[in-house]
Amino acid sequence: MLKKALLGVALLSGVVLAVPTKTSTTRETKAQERFEHVKARIINMIDRRVNFLERHRACVEKAQNWKELRACRPHKRMWHKPMKRWKKK
Repeated sequence: MLKKALLGVALLSGVVLAVPTKTSTTRETKAQERFEHVKARIINMIDRRVNFLERHRACVEKAQNWKELRACRPHKRMWHKPMKRWKKK
């Protein structure tokens, strides 16, 4: 009877001790998955910026006049403002 009680206590303690380890492992796994997801999103945003800059650079390089240069980024107000000329004093 004592052996069965000790065996039962040993089995239960093993189960109880294994549960926190499993929870922390699950938490670590979720944290790692979240990290990988955020990392992938950041890399995707960087790739999008790099692609935009490459297209913009190509457009600027092939521009032959102000109109073509302004057409490279029509959504920016600065391209549509007339350039200020420096006044000589």
